[in-house]
Amino acid sequence: MIGATRSWLTKAQPLQTPYGKTHQLRPLHASALAQKKAAGSGIFGRLLQTAQSNNPITSQWYGQPAHETHPELVQVDEITPGISGSEYEARRQALMSALPEGSSVVAFSARMFFVSPHVFHTFRQDSDFYYLCGWNEPDSVLVLEKDRFAERGYTMTIFANPKEPEKELWEGPRNGLEAAVDVFGADQARPVREFNKHASKMLKRFKTEENPVSGAFVYTDLDPDNGLVRSTQCGNFAKLLKDEGVGSRIQRLTSQVQKLRLFKSPAEISLMREAGRLSASAFQRIMRDCKPGLSEATLQGIFARQCQESSIAGGTDRSPLTRPAYVPVFASGEHALCLHYVQNSGPVKDGDLILVDAGAEYASYAADITRTFPVNGRFTAPQRDLYCALLAVQEQMIQLCHA
Repeated sequence: MIGATRSWLTKAQPLQTPYGKTHQLRPLHASALAQKKAAGSGIFGRLLQTAQSNNPITSQWYGQPAHETHPELVQVDEITPGISGSEYEARRQALMSALPEGSSVVAFSARMFFVSPHVFHTFRQDSDFYYLCGWNEPDSVLVLEKDRFAERGYTMTIFANPKEPEKELWEGPRNGLEAAVDVFGADQARPVREFNKHASKMLKRFKTEENPVSGAFVYTDLDPDNGLVRSTQCGNFAKLLKDEGVGSRIQRLTSQVQKLRLFKSPAEISLMREAGRLSASAFQRIMRDCKPGLSEATLQGIFARQCQESSIAGGTDRSPLTRPAYVPVFASGEHALCLHYVQNSGPVKDGDLILVDAGAEYASYAADITRTFPVNGRFTAPQRDLYCALLAVQEQMIQLCHA
C-alpha cells in the first residue's frame, strides 16, 4: 500500500466501497493500518510507519466529517454528507470523458484566510474543487490525467498535507494521505510539497516542440500571465506554465465544471431543499422577533442561531453542516438603498421597512433569499401598495418558470 518512499501512497486495487461492486465498511485509515501490519516491527517496518499510523489519538481523526467519526451526518456509502462516492466518481467521469485524450485537470483548493498571523477565518472550500472530490482542506491540489490505459480512463492524484500529530493537536485534524486513497478514491496521494515536481514532468508532455499529445490541454483556472494565486502551489504552478511555454495549451477548468454543476442530482436537490428549509425557518423567526429598538446586528445573530437550531431534527443534531451561505444584508430604512449593505450596524426604527438578504448553507449547498417586511409588524398604506405591486410581479414570474 505504500510506494518507493514513505511520503506517498498508492491504491493497490480499486476501492470496493464507494466505487466498486461490493460493499465493505472501511476501517479508519485502512492503508496505514495495513501498511503497519505488513511492515512488521523491524527497522524497515519502523521506517514505513507514518507519524499518523503511530499516534493513538490523531490516527483516529479525519479533517472533516466521515462515516466512521460522524455516522449521524455521513452515511456508510457517502464521501461527504448526502453525496455518495459513486456520485463523485460519476462527476469526474463526466468531466474527463468530455476532454481530449491525454488532457490533464489541475484543480486547486481554496486557501486559508487569516485575521492576524495566527488567527484564521473559518475555512470554505472552492466549490469546483469540492464538487470533483469532496476534499475539504486548504493547501491541496487535485490532478486528474486522462489515460485510456487506466482502469477508469483517468488517474487521480491528491496532493495534500500528511498527518502530523504535533500540528494537528494545535491546528486541528487533517484527513492525511491515507484517507485520500482509502476514503476519497484517489489512485495515489502525495505531500503537497511534491506537487511542483509532478507538475513540471506533466507539463513537458504539452510542449509543442517535444512530441506533444495531439489535441490535449491542461484544464486549470490559472493564467500564466496574471493568474489568481490562491496558495503557494498556485503561484508556483502559474510560474511553471509561463516558464514551460505551454500557454496555448491552457483551458479554463471552471467553464467545464460549471456545465456539469448546472444540472443537479436528486442528492444535490435534497441538500438544497434542506438549505431552503433552514433559511425559511430563520426568516420566520426574525419576522416574529423584529421590533423597534433592536439593531440590525441582533437580527443577524437571531437568523444565524435559528438556522443552527433548525438543524436539530428527529433526534439528530446536524448543525455542524450549517453555516451562513454568504455575508448577509440586514438593511433597515435608508440602508436598503445600498445594493449590498453588509455593515448591519444600525438600529431598526418604528415605521421603517427592513430588507434582509440572507441564507443558510447546508453541507456546502446554499440558499439565497431576500425579503422585505415592516419593523413593527404592520405596513403603512404606501408601503403595502408598493409591496403588493412587487409581489404580484414576482408571483407571475414564478408561474412562468417551468421546463
